[in-house]
Amino acid sequence: MGLAEQQEQVEVVVRRFAAIAPAGWARLVGSWEATGSDEVTLNWITTAVVNGGDRWLYGQVGYDEPLYDAVARLNQLSAEPGPRWTTLDLTVDADGSFRLTPGYEPPKRSQGIHDEESLGRFERYLDTWVAEHGAVPGA
Repeated sequence: MGLAEQQEQVEVVVRRFAAIAPAGWARLVGSWEATGSDEVTLNWITTAVVNGGDRWLYGQVGYDEPLYDAVARLNQLSAEPGPRWTTLDLTVDADGSFRLTPGYEPPKRSQGIHDEESLGRFERYLDTWVAEHGAVPGA
């Protein structure tokens, strides 16, 4: 148990997120907030930037129970050796690279706080992507 099991579970989460992503995705962005101590409840946002041919598309990714369960298990495992994360950001790129950022502050979105950190950055994510990658895929 411990860090090795956590790393394996991160890979389970990444693979499942990619498996439910729409065709042509370039980046997946997930944000989870965990509340509860014994049985965790997750509040999530799962989005994707997709190659739409003549432009980038962005929207919510369908979420399924196996992904929910995998993230909940990751939260449980994070208690070994330290405290459980309360927020988790995951970015997965189509080349297989990913970035995972756990947080330990009280979650905002699940408490009705909709600021830049909890919600605003997702509402403008496509603008950020286009600024970095151009308006047309492959251009």
